[in-house]
Amino acid sequence: MRSSVIITTHNRPYYLDKVLYGFMHQTEKPHEVVIADDGSSDNTPEIIEKYRQQADFPILHAWHPFGGMPQISKTRNNATRAATGDYLIYTDGDCIPGPQFVADHRRIARPGHFVQGRRNFLQYKGFDSFKGTETSWELVKAWMKGHLTKLHLTIRIPGFATRSNTTHGVRSCNLAVWKSDVANINGWNEAFVGFWREDSEFVTRLMRSGVKRLNAVYSAVVFHMEHEKFFIEADFDRNNALWEASKTGPVFIEKGMMPPPRPTAISFQQPQATSQAKAA
Repeated sequence: MRSSVIITTHNRPYYLDKVLYGFMHQTEKPHEVVIADDGSSDNTPEIIEKYRQQADFPILHAWHPFGGMPQISKTRNNATRAATGDYLIYTDGDCIPGPQFVADHRRIARPGHFVQGRRNFLQYKGFDSFKGTETSWELVKAWMKGHLTKLHLTIRIPGFATRSNTTHGVRSCNLAVWKSDVANINGWNEAFVGFWREDSEFVTRLMRSGVKRLNAVYSAVVFHMEHEKFFIEADFDRNNALWEASKTGPVFIEKGMMPPPRPTAISFQQPQATSQAKAA
């Protein structure tokens, strides 16, 4: 099984630096990392190149122009097309992976299933000292200092997963799925812009296609770095409507990873005149 880690980012090089450092220090390295870049215009390429020079696995930069609003689905589709792995681990450029993150996802992976991982929250005041390589005891001490918010996620029990048949708690910042299953629903819905619900819609169609859900309980943890939050009601309402439509609409969407096929061009030729017509 070849694993591709897909990391979304947009103009957050400080955060991405910490995330890539985490993937450099995995106990089990991914086969590749693909940066799903939503049109960054800062020094993001320099951060990526720094880790390319150090990594013993490929780091691809899947960049596309920024459209004026976040295009998370389009960004993920762009990176998914570039990925060569058969197992995709989606995460975000503000989520530091724990040192066993890739190993935990690979351990839980099952055909016909996707895996929802967990996230602990890293507060601003913990940024400078936190690496992502901490031991369980060091994580407990970080929680005692108020740097982390969830004590129970400092415990690791590898391979322990539960089943679920709902979309409750779906988070695309820590989601692993087989690439063939992504292709079967035509990937992420590019009708989504802004934030909210693109992950719930994606998982709704995934589960309607027959893929079952597994939840990592005490493993496959990322540390979600605190940052400012934006809420735009129009985006929320529009994206909620798209999610609702996915519950009964097409599983294989039109605005997805692969564009709809173009109609075959048919050329019409004038029939040649018969010999009798020519004689007349």
